[in-house]
Amino acid sequence: MTQKKVSMVSTVLNDREGVELMLNDVERQTRLPDEFVVLDGGSKDGTYEYMLERAKSLPFKLVALQQKGANVSHGRNLAIEAAAHDVIISTDFGCRLDADWVKELATPFEQDPAVEIVTGSWKIRSEDVHTPAQWAEWVLNGGKFELIATPTCFASTRSIAFKRQVWLDFGRYPEDLTLSGDDGLFARWMVVAGRKIAAAPKAMCYWHRHETLKGFFKESRVYARGMGESLFMLKYGVKVGCMLLLEILSLGFMAFATIAWFLGASWHLMGVALLVVVLAWFKRVWRCLKCTALLSKAGRSHYGFWVFALDFGRRWHGVFSYWRGFFHGFRHCQACRIKMRQLGVPRW
Repeated sequence: MTQKKVSMVSTVLNDREGVELMLNDVERQTRLPDEFVVLDGGSKDGTYEYMLERAKSLPFKLVALQQKGANVSHGRNLAIEAAAHDVIISTDFGCRLDADWVKELATPFEQDPAVEIVTGSWKIRSEDVHTPAQWAEWVLNGGKFELIATPTCFASTRSIAFKRQVWLDFGRYPEDLTLSGDDGLFARWMVVAGRKIAAAPKAMCYWHRHETLKGFFKESRVYARGMGESLFMLKYGVKVGCMLLLEILSLGFMAFATIAWFLGASWHLMGVALLVVVLAWFKRVWRCLKCTALLSKAGRSHYGFWVFALDFGRRWHGVFSYWRGFFHGFRHCQACRIKMRQLGVPRW
């Protein structure tokens, strides 16, 4: 079995600490990449300079490039363009890598030359969950947040490998999206396009999460805006948006009924309003209550409020950002939308 040369690629912006941790992980790999190409989007915290200095002492080739103002998708395209080898392995800074990660993602290409894409796994480790917001996300996902790679899974750029021709056939990552969404489109396309995909479930990437609600809300806005701009996952914008609107309107109706009751209106109106609130919120509240039970088992019952705050806040920020991106895309993201339609990427 001939060993293929592989290029790791990623993008970074103002993450000096994350770069140090990532390079430490790559240095410990049981199989080193033949090169690691990193596109810096114009860091001001010394990230780029640190990579240039660290490159002198690494046991693999680190190619540090800088393009000020490059968004994530443009940065990925530039990194892949600069890569010297046919097999591209992608990850994201802010993640940690298992020692066999590169080997597990590279091996399927050598075992079967017809393989074009290899999906890797990712997870959030319980030992990395510390803050109230992190615990809230943890229990909202049932106490287990991971993706174990399969050939048809919704792969992420944090743990995936592909041949350069696949990227070219996709038409490169769409660069007219503001911040994100390009990798989701690629993941959906590669399945519907019928590409030869293998899975590397042991290629584990550990995803470090935000420490505060503010960080989670920002992430929701970024992800949702990218989906809206690309006219992707309409089900999220419509279904989640309608449920959120119903919940808010039910509270407004309850407030109106309460005021009317104090002013002498029939209690029947109050009863109807209460019923509407129960119907609108029952599923949501029940889910959050089950999550608080999980928190109690972990000795974190005092974080119960954070579950409700994170659940509602992410939907609020996500829905508004989705529709903001949806309308923004009519003027600024037509190239991406046209390409996705031509490639047959499902909208829903």
